[in-house]
Amino acid sequence: MKTSSHIFLLFLLAVWGFSCSNFFEVDSKAYLDIEDNRLNNPNDSVYSVFGLLSGMQDIGPVCVLLGELQADLMDLTPNADLDLREINEHRVSAGNPYLKATAFYRIINDCNYMIQHMDTLVGDNALLQDYAAAVAIRAWTYLQMSKIYGSVPYFEHCIVDTEEALTADFPKKTQAELLPLLIAQLQDILHVERPFRRMNSIRVGKMIPGNEFLLGECYLWLNDYENAALWYKRAIEKDNYSFVCDDNLFITYEDDGNYSMSWYQIFENSEFARTYENNASVFYDNLYGKPNSLRSLFFAEDGANKIKPSSAIIEDWLAQAIGSTNLELKKLGDRRGFGNAWKADSEAPDNTIWPLINKFASDSTELNIIIERAAMYHLRYAEAINRTGRPGLALQMINRGPRPLYLNDSTLVKRKELAGKPEVVNFDHSAYATSMGIRGRVDLEPYTFNADLPTLEDSVLFVEDKILQEAALELAFEGHRWFDLVRVAQRRPEPAAFLSEMVCRKFEAGNNPLFPFEASADKATVKAAIESAGFF
Repeated sequence: MKTSSHIFLLFLLAVWGFSCSNFFEVDSKAYLDIEDNRLNNPNDSVYSVFGLLSGMQDIGPVCVLLGELQADLMDLTPNADLDLREINEHRVSAGNPYLKATAFYRIINDCNYMIQHMDTLVGDNALLQDYAAAVAIRAWTYLQMSKIYGSVPYFEHCIVDTEEALTADFPKKTQAELLPLLIAQLQDILHVERPFRRMNSIRVGKMIPGNEFLLGECYLWLNDYENAALWYKRAIEKDNYSFVCDDNLFITYEDDGNYSMSWYQIFENSEFARTYENNASVFYDNLYGKPNSLRSLFFAEDGANKIKPSSAIIEDWLAQAIGSTNLELKKLGDRRGFGNAWKADSEAPDNTIWPLINKFASDSTELNIIIERAAMYHLRYAEAINRTGRPGLALQMINRGPRPLYLNDSTLVKRKELAGKPEVVNFDHSAYATSMGIRGRVDLEPYTFNADLPTLEDSVLFVEDKILQEAALELAFEGHRWFDLVRVAQRRPEPAAFLSEMVCRKFEAGNNPLFPFEASADKATVKAAIESAGFF
């Protein structure tokens, strides 16, 4: 597969071989004498880690935009500029600033410096934790680059002078070549805990991607489904509270028209959500000059918002069958949508184009970008375990969770899917006793198998489609959708057609009378652009 080949060609023109002098305009390490700047104490390492986290703040919004605007859930208003339109319509030019890889390689270079020059033999556990943090952040950054650009120049040492930056010619690694390297590096730090120190009352470890999650991601992109499922499951079970989808963050509907909800707390990043749902995030703070720039695109002070939810995802949320007979509640469907992921704000400026994306558009500009959370673990596990030939278990994972009550029902999960109870399908862990699944905790009717599915392969494809749909409903606007579509498309017999059909849902006029939509681009033109781009 040639992931994002059109973007990759432009990426090479812009940054290949670090041939531009501005590529490594990095203040931190560009002209250091390495021997005089070894990282031998926690004060050295803590500032280095904070530098890496600052780099993640820079690339976070880019990852979200490239992960969503190319797909079907996020669309543009007439206020959008040309750079955003190029991404939305799959016709990016070499000068598009969202394709610039400089900030990614600044992180890679700084990680390489820490990995090379941190003395982990002095006996200080904090140094070892910071070393492991650099390995994890480097792996996460390279993983994002491989999803965005395809093949990427790869290097493991720190570039410390301009001559090397201008003359270096590093080998390109395809995703199939890169990810095994990252897996080996992550395996070496599995025994190391994430840093415990705090910054503004937030544990620094919650700002660093988890090793188990990263391993699951790498294996999933390599189509090693058994190992992917295993590492996602270990991510669920990792910490003291365990990241199961239970009733801590929920939505319930009543027949009298009332409903209760705490699901929105996921995106306010309270201590509560960080305990039960959000295991790693890119944190922002206005006080330190790093607001989340996404808010200005979704909710502008002058009302000129540039990005909005697509008609496709709003209609998907409205169509969900909720756990109530109340007709007024039914009209608004899945409340993960209205009032949470999107809203119609009567207090917004008069020229605001409704509806608004709400996950990053609260009253604060400090809402964070979530890297990994419980629902993502469940969805990824379901995707992987389904491809091992266990569609019943996969469907149950997103419906009501792997509780014994459901796993012991052979009409839901066939006995052979759990045969032998290897670790990858062993749910004896006490945390699963309260699991409610993705749809269960938000009070939606479960997905059921079609009665006319004749083969296991048909069942796997049916469940994969449901997982993809549920991922849209749960993870919309968080930066994953385009990559999910590409990953699933590569398994289909006509991947380009599958991908273009999914993306171009958003270029159809919306029919819902509450929020009528006009197409933001010509569907046929975008469809042709995707199918001719050579992604696969």
